[in-house]
Amino acid sequence: MKISHLVTSCLAALVLAGCMVSENRYKQVQASVRNPAQQKAEIANCSTSVGNMSPERRQSFATLAGTSVASVPTVFCRRIVQGVASGKLTRDDINSVYKGALTPNALKVIQGR
Repeated sequence: MKISHLVTSCLAALVLAGCMVSENRYKQVQASVRNPAQQKAEIANCSTSVGNMSPERRQSFATLAGTSVASVPTVFCRRIVQGVASGKLTRDDINSVYKGALTPNALKVIQGR
């Protein structure tokens, strides 16, 4: 898996499958998604992953993000990628998801607040 896909893939799936992120990797991903073209590509990649999830999982994501099921792939992924790019979604937030806890800060990012 490319480093640039690491963060969005981990969060898009919200599956605890070994997605701990080191500080170095987080900084690499963050620098990468600050590039508008790369950010667009990451949102598209993430959107495809979320769009391929079961309807039940997409509904859960829609409820969490406060959006419709139809728009959840794009909205959820845009918020995640932009959150990493801006630093609003921290490495600690991502690693907390791995450990099974969605931080209040991560929830704010997912909800677009």
